[in-house]
Amino acid sequence: MSDSQGSPGNFNFGIRRLVLVDSAGFCYVEIPVDNHGLILGPGNLGKSSLLNSLRLFLLPENNFKNSRKKFAFRNASAGSFYTNEESYQHYFPSQFSFLIMEAENPAGVHCQILYRDSASQLSYGRAFVPVGYDQLRPLFWDGNDEDGIGQAVPELSFSRLSEKLKKLSKETRLVNDPAKLKQMLYSSELMNADAVRYSVLPLGESDERRVQSLRTLILLLFEMKADDQAMSNAVASIIEADKKFADDAFDFNIDDFLDRHDQLKQQQIQLTRIEKERSRFEKLQKDYQAYQTLLRSQHDFAAFRDGVSHALQDIGARRKAAVEAFNEQNETLRHMLQALKKLEQDASGLKGEIRSADRRIKQAEQNQKDGDLLVSQYGEMTLQEIEEIQKEELDSKKGHLAALKSAAQAEIRLEQIQKKKQELERKLESLKERESKQHWQLQNQLDEASAAPLRAVDPRLVMASPGQDLDADSKAAIEAFARLFVPTDKGFDWFDTEYQAQPARQTDFAEQRRHIEGELHGLEKERAELADTANQEHDRPRLIERTEKEIRAIEKDLETLQRFPAAATTLRDATDEKQAAEEQLAKLEEQARLEQEKQDAVQQKAAKARAEKERIEERERELAGLSRSVGTVEHRFPHLKAVEAEQPLDIEQVSVAAFDDLQTQLDDLEERRRSILDHLRQFVYLGIHEDTEGELQKDSPASSAIRETFKGLSDLFAGMAERWNVLEQQVGIHNETVASYRQALKSNHEHIARFEAQLNRELEGVRINDLVEIRVDIHTDPKFRNLVEEANNIDPYGNQLQSDAFYDRLRAFVADFFGEGRSKRLTMDKVITGISYRTRKENATSLDKKGQSTSTTALINLELVYRLLKRVLYPGVQLSFPMVLDELASVDISQMPSLLERLRNQGFNLFSAATHSASAEVIYLIGRHLEVGQMRTAKPYSPQRTLVFWGGAEGFTNGEAMSHWADQTQASLMEPVDE
Repeated sequence: MSDSQGSPGNFNFGIRRLVLVDSAGFCYVEIPVDNHGLILGPGNLGKSSLLNSLRLFLLPENNFKNSRKKFAFRNASAGSFYTNEESYQHYFPSQFSFLIMEAENPAGVHCQILYRDSASQLSYGRAFVPVGYDQLRPLFWDGNDEDGIGQAVPELSFSRLSEKLKKLSKETRLVNDPAKLKQMLYSSELMNADAVRYSVLPLGESDERRVQSLRTLILLLFEMKADDQAMSNAVASIIEADKKFADDAFDFNIDDFLDRHDQLKQQQIQLTRIEKERSRFEKLQKDYQAYQTLLRSQHDFAAFRDGVSHALQDIGARRKAAVEAFNEQNETLRHMLQALKKLEQDASGLKGEIRSADRRIKQAEQNQKDGDLLVSQYGEMTLQEIEEIQKEELDSKKGHLAALKSAAQAEIRLEQIQKKKQELERKLESLKERESKQHWQLQNQLDEASAAPLRAVDPRLVMASPGQDLDADSKAAIEAFARLFVPTDKGFDWFDTEYQAQPARQTDFAEQRRHIEGELHGLEKERAELADTANQEHDRPRLIERTEKEIRAIEKDLETLQRFPAAATTLRDATDEKQAAEEQLAKLEEQARLEQEKQDAVQQKAAKARAEKERIEERERELAGLSRSVGTVEHRFPHLKAVEAEQPLDIEQVSVAAFDDLQTQLDDLEERRRSILDHLRQFVYLGIHEDTEGELQKDSPASSAIRETFKGLSDLFAGMAERWNVLEQQVGIHNETVASYRQALKSNHEHIARFEAQLNRELEGVRINDLVEIRVDIHTDPKFRNLVEEANNIDPYGNQLQSDAFYDRLRAFVADFFGEGRSKRLTMDKVITGISYRTRKENATSLDKKGQSTSTTALINLELVYRLLKRVLYPGVQLSFPMVLDELASVDISQMPSLLERLRNQGFNLFSAATHSASAEVIYLIGRHLEVGQMRTAKPYSPQRTLVFWGGAEGFTNGEAMSHWADQTQASLMEPVDE
């Protein structure tokens, strides 16, 4: 910038035209801004919005987020700022909304086009094209209608527009990146046409501080009525930007500074607290070493637990096998006992058979003896013959007994005796005849092979005599019959009947004769007794008794005869049976002996099996008890359930004694564990260790938590010396920060004073209206000045923290200076609290502090902004830049000419808005005015926005050439006239 407009060697940068399409309440408005101008129109039409839209072109933004800080669009009637959405919808209400700024710089004329960007919320994009707006107007507005107002361009869209712009120039650029926008808008490479092609405000330096200073000044140019705080913020921004080195920037975060002190203080307190607990840690260390030694017992317990489980499985299988073996031996023993009992029963039966056989033998021997004695009395008579004789004798005795008892019977008996005597006498004669034929008996005529079978059937068959020799046929018949008998070792079988063999013998006729004679003698004797009995009654009882005895004796002999034939067979059979039974009994006794031996062996095995089973069952009960004991221990110490063994304990080593040892170790381990936990929890309580997950507060913390906590504490106490050293170094570094902080306060305080002095030197000789001397006073917060003095009184060098009194005073400053809930970052805009002017009029001897009129203050502010802007812009730059004074009525009319002249000399074009009530003198002094509320189009882009203005300004020439103030873009509309 230069005080002499258009001087040689200056680089001209200016804004020529502002165009809004379907924006800010207008359908289409085109305003030249390269000279002073006044926008006239009804109130609340949007005139101020037209002027304020320039902020969107000059600031490197791409959205309306945080628009209050970026653009500061103010709602004057409400005394507040517009919201993000309100501002965005005001300037970009539709897809047809475009804002165009025509500018010029050493590289030529270009247009910057803003458009609504749908890529993200509240965003807008930019297009740069190196052509004048005259070439672009047909793209946005069709002026060839009947009434000359114009109409909307059909199907206007940015996609079509961008294609046409690219066709107009290959240098067309579409840029949204803020960093790139800063580079393009503020480029000062004046010798590089490509670099400066789209620059509007070339900065001396393009760092962020300069950009921020420029932003503050731009906002001031649009609000020259801004309050004292806005001006002080601008001064603070310029002071920061004016520093030569980035390290000199005054951006001191007191919160961070205090927080760092608090951190170091807390570290010091913490380390001291830790040192006080070293004795506790040594006790903990001792317990932990013992704990580590005993910790193996947990794995030993797990191995024992698994060993018990395996032992139970093994003992279960062994018990099953032992029970099976025991049951098998018992079953074998049972079968053997049954077999032995069977043998005993069989032996008892055989013994009974032997006893029975003995009885039968004895009885048979007695029967045989009695029979032999009886038979021997009858000589060679057969048993049948003897039996017949005995029966006859029995009948005789019975008859005699009856006769003795009854006289009638006696008579009958006597008759019988007589008949019997006669019969015996005949038998005696027959016997004599048989004796004479004895040599013709069959046993004497037949061979023994034929006679023996017949003799076995009945001896009388072979003792019969035919009285002569047998003829051949008879003999052959008898022999054929005898051959039907089958000889055996005992006799002969007649089909299914067995006959015992009989010895051969001869008939004893003499004995038979004596027997018959004896019977005859007995009959005679009986007759005589019967005869005598009739005469001797006293003898009858005796005779009866005797006769009864004789009858019993005969009956006994008959019984003996009946038993005698079978006696020999019975004796032989009984003897054979006895012998067989004795042989079988011997075998049974031998078998029983063998079975007894087997039984004894099996009993020994069964006893061993029982003992083994009982031993295993006892072991199983022991293991079951151990398993319950293991469960009890796990219930006491739940964490043991998660402990895994490397391998189970050998089954043989699982014992009550081993468990008792383990339990003792576990109890000792738990006691150590509780002691360790008490220590660890105390460390947590004291804040020496953090238990963020609350593991140590659980009833049974995991061993890993204990181990990690102890390791952390061990590392902590082992590294205490190093931590003290580190703390000492950090305190030293922090104290260096204190020193730099003190220096920063001092240097910035001095920098403000130097800047104030520089401004006042620049204002020397400046005259505004009747003021011949102007001085600027930059006011700083008194609390800041006190802080600077406080900082000068400390000694920041050393390895000890500054006193708490210093930090207490610093905190008091923070609380008083910043208040509650605000950022504690100490920056230049907080330190500088205001700007005031001291002025002196001509002939006055001293500077006056009282305020000036609004117009005079505006002129002073303008002068100050001009000076500040020169510090930001590249040297030698000449601006033609609109300066907005929204309420022109506040300016004293008498000061208007000097205001306009000063603005023009400084490169500013005054632009203001007013209603039609503005005085004609003001309109005349400004020279140009624009009536923006007169025309409406019938074919707008949006029915809500129909206002149109284009075609240039109106005004008074005051003798100047038309080209001096007319819109040069409209020159083509003025046709030459032939005079």
